[in-house]
Amino acid sequence: MKNRIKYKFFSKNNGISQGIYKSLNCGIRSFDNKKDVKKNLEIAKKILLNRNRTLITPNQYHSNKCLIANANDPYPQCDALVTSDNSLILGITTADCLPIIFYDSNNIVVGIAHAGWRGLVKGVIQNTIKKMVMLGAQKSSIKSIIGPCIRVNSYEVSENFLNELKIQYQKFAVRRTRKIYFDLPKLAKYILLESGISNIHDTKKNTYLDRNYFSFRQSKIKKEKDYGRNINLVTLI
Repeated sequence: MKNRIKYKFFSKNNGISQGIYKSLNCGIRSFDNKKDVKKNLEIAKKILLNRNRTLITPNQYHSNKCLIANANDPYPQCDALVTSDNSLILGITTADCLPIIFYDSNNIVVGIAHAGWRGLVKGVIQNTIKKMVMLGAQKSSIKSIIGPCIRVNSYEVSENFLNELKIQYQKFAVRRTRKIYFDLPKLAKYILLESGISNIHDTKKNTYLDRNYFSFRQSKIKKEKDYGRNINLVTLI
């Protein structure tokens, strides 16, 4: 049953950080006060599920690496996590990249992936699905949700960017008045479908335009020295 899964794509609101990190910055690797970030993570955990559970948040590096979460390794080197252990909360941070949550409520397995363009083209979605299947999930039962991320009208790319992509991925580019935009969520949906996942929900929220979310590209336009990170969580109940 779906009610055995709890997940949330958090906005940047309801935290304690200040300045450019205001307020629910959950980026441990940001230049924000580490104590504030840790308190923000505790706030997010309690909002998701007010029970004492171990939060696993990876040190993300735009890879395709997915790991089975381990309570003894709360900060693994990877960009995606899966579990069938209901004592764990899985979390990834984003600031324009796609947060994708996966769940198989029939076989009680969940997963979460940090999927920017690098992760998508390297296979982070495929690797997350494989790891879920290893834990007993079935592709026909896996549901996926694409959270708040940068959307096509806001994601301008270069000709070189396109040329580095596989031919079948280049079709998700949109050309307008000498500019090229790329549709990352559409690419993610294509990969999900190609991987056998047909149940796909998209929140359709744009982190670049919606001021309720941290955005890497917005921080660059404002010439800020750093940026906050949105937290995305999933757990089994």
